[in-house]
Amino acid sequence: MKAYVPDENLYPAILELFGQPPNGKILDAPSGQGAFALELVKRGYNNIYCSDINSDDFRLDAVKFVQHDAQNPLPFPDNYFDYIFSVEGLEHFEAPFFFVKELCRVLKTSGRVYITTPNTFSVDARIKYLLSGYFPRFKALMYNPYKVMEQSVDQAHISPIYFWQLNFFLSQAGVKITRISTNNLLYKPQWYKRIIENLIASLIRNNIKKRNFPDKGASSGAVLFGDCLIVEGIKQGYI
Repeated sequence: MKAYVPDENLYPAILELFGQPPNGKILDAPSGQGAFALELVKRGYNNIYCSDINSDDFRLDAVKFVQHDAQNPLPFPDNYFDYIFSVEGLEHFEAPFFFVKELCRVLKTSGRVYITTPNTFSVDARIKYLLSGYFPRFKALMYNPYKVMEQSVDQAHISPIYFWQLNFFLSQAGVKITRISTNNLLYKPQWYKRIIENLIASLIRNNIKKRNFPDKGASSGAVLFGDCLIVEGIKQGYI
């Protein structure tokens, strides 16, 4: 499988949400070759743990690396990390929400977690699913499921993440979504397609308001037009 090359705006968008809080114990999982952890090292953070299934790909010496298969419980005690990052990982797992629960378990109370994943809630994603039955970045799963894992990492996706399901599992672990952002706002280049997308976005927003549905950012520009979702959560304590 080819190495993951992130969108150039993804890491800056995550770090903008993160800000520059005090140094604490950090987990980056799945960490790939350590590219995101390197950005944290550049910012002066020095208590970083990285974890991934393949140790051969890891390239960063300035952090602690723990080889781990995400199908199993994380090899860390409860309430261990101050900050957790899971960058473009959930969509690769057979049981993504088991992994979410594990991230929340090892996060300290008042700690922050940042999860990114391809956006299945955007107007573009809804139209593609309605008309063709696939989400953006999941086309390989439809074309040839037997070879989906032979794609580049940014296309080898098997688990589309439904926003409200992610919210459910975070909530069950006592983590409250506090902010939602994106790496890129994607608008169609053709003027008539932009008009259609803006009309659909308006209908979605009006329907949410009319039916008094919860929002949590589901009607924001980041969700309705974003490429990847970046979700920030803070652990309130178990409920």
